[in-house]
Amino acid sequence: MQGAFELGLLAILFLGLQVWWLSKVFLNRPRQPKPMGASKPMRANSLQNERNALEKIFGKS
Repeated sequence: MQGAFELGLLAILFLGLQVWWLSKVFLNRPRQPKPMGASKPMRANSLQNERNALEKIFGKS
């Protein structure tokens, strides 16, 4: 069992370094603000006014 203590110490150090790095990368990111309309589902008639205006300009085809 020669070197078992050193191997365990290196394993603990390695795992601790991984946990520290993952917490730095994933937990300390600034949160991105969501757009205002992202939480509501888009309705089928939400672009109806734009469609009507384009139909008036180009005519129905």
